[in-house]
Amino acid sequence: MKAWAPGAKNNYRARFEKGGRESIRRMLVGLGSLSRGELAGERLEVALNSQDQEDEHSCFSDNTHRDAATNALGIENVWLGRYKRADGSVLQGASLRELVAATDPALAERVTKQVAASVAATAAIQAPFDREITGGRDAPGRVRVQKAIDSLTQQSKDFVAAATAIGITRLTLVQAK
Repeated sequence: MKAWAPGAKNNYRARFEKGGRESIRRMLVGLGSLSRGELAGERLEVALNSQDQEDEHSCFSDNTHRDAATNALGIENVWLGRYKRADGSVLQGASLRELVAATDPALAERVTKQVAASVAATAAIQAPFDREITGGRDAPGRVRVQKAIDSLTQQSKDFVAAATAIGITRLTLVQAK
């Protein structure tokens, strides 16, 4: 919690707040990387392709279905600049969506709809995940997982378009120069 504590002079929060455009770039890179590389790729696609329980993200806790859904929800929270607390209250602030909408409202709406579709697609994955990934291509579980992968992949492309719309073109995990 010290990393995000308000009022500190040199914690992560202070550097992030001073980071300006670089902080925004990092947020968009993080959203895109989590969407495609991590969640769609390493956490869902690998297991879907191998149909092996050992490739399941949370094979020991059997919580992969829930991990995927909460990761997608976390992406939505960052995009919309809001978070629903455990007590039901909502913390709301400035959002990437608003920033993109100031330049391209239609794109911001398209990204918002795609993010919502990814939240719905990951929430549709059923437990246990190791059963979702077995069977032929048209097996209901495999179709659900593939739909989530496809949605997250499109979402990542949409984040690239959103970044481009606000003038951010260097979308790498290393700091832009």
